[in-house]
Amino acid sequence: MEYPPFFLGLLMSAVFAVATGSFAAGQEPPASPEETAAMQPYLDSYKLAGIIGIIADKEGTVRFKNLMGYADVEARKPISEENLFWVASMTKMFAGASIMMLVDEGKVSLDDPVTKFIPQLSNWMVVDEHDADHVLLKPVTRPVTIRHLLSHTSGLSGQSELQQATGADSTPIRMRALSSVTGPLQWQPGDKYQYGNQGMNIAARVVEIVGGVSYEQFVQNRLFDPLGMTETTFWPSDAQIARLANAYGPKKDKSGYAKGGINFLTKPYSDRVHRFPEAGGGLFSTTHDIFRYGMMLANNGVLEGRRYLSPAAMDQLRKEQTGSTKVNYSLGYHLRNGMFGHDGAYGTDLSVDPKSGMIAIFMVQCSGGDQWEARDLFLKTAREVFQK
Repeated sequence: MEYPPFFLGLLMSAVFAVATGSFAAGQEPPASPEETAAMQPYLDSYKLAGIIGIIADKEGTVRFKNLMGYADVEARKPISEENLFWVASMTKMFAGASIMMLVDEGKVSLDDPVTKFIPQLSNWMVVDEHDADHVLLKPVTRPVTIRHLLSHTSGLSGQSELQQATGADSTPIRMRALSSVTGPLQWQPGDKYQYGNQGMNIAARVVEIVGGVSYEQFVQNRLFDPLGMTETTFWPSDAQIARLANAYGPKKDKSGYAKGGINFLTKPYSDRVHRFPEAGGGLFSTTHDIFRYGMMLANNGVLEGRRYLSPAAMDQLRKEQTGSTKVNYSLGYHLRNGMFGHDGAYGTDLSVDPKSGMIAIFMVQCSGGDQWEARDLFLKTAREVFQK
């Protein structure tokens, strides 16, 4: 039996507290009527099952909070800030931030050749010409740099051949990085932009080499723990998975919801023996945790008196880094209409406006392809209501 979507009541048991971004009992922020009107048609047409929309300022005051629809359609469980989400490519933000922390410490330069840290990658070759009968490879004319890795301009394909064969998260980051030489670069470094995860995983390996700890330990010690991102993880527990919002899209005949899944990752997600961090798309998180990170970005690298990234590092993260390709992308951060942040495959999104200080968070799990149109409309509406 399919249940039609509807707009949920606004009263919840937890709220975002001013300045800390944590949950506390108190007055619930209002829903934005404009966002309700903008998002309701997506629920009515079964394009999205559940939506959390947060519009806040950089001080941590949530001005509007919209909760609409279901996290579990079949069980009729309303979507909630308690839900966990697969945030997919939002994971890339933390690879970029990790590298910039090492840049701040003088241990890495964005224009360092990757081979400075991983000499085995000196064997990279570039496809010069190819057809059905042959492939001609030539040496690189310039080195692949850290900047290339984080801006998707390295020439690397989206996933390494090893990942394509074994799965996105079934091999250690070290193996994935080394295996990248088996698949040639598709063009000379810096010449073109191609979005993918392979560069992020190699950047994560550089973090391991320079930082002296595993990538997962680096982001835990330097970002997740001090920021209070207590539920952001590559390995959600069974208890967290029980709170994972389901992914839905419309049935082919548009008569109801079709349930999707996370085919990109290997189950069980809690398996720390056979699963490894996927630096381009492996994280799970919550609205609360993403808000914590968004406040740090909105405050130019500082949260609650602690500096995570220097002003210079933040400038780099807000700056287009794709060279002559002129694609609106930075170092693990998308750039969109004056905002920066990142989205994920199922529609989750964090966008920060550095001029106004607006933090906009869109949490959905959509497997039907309608998440991008909905996300764009949410952000457009968010800027309008925030300016008022």
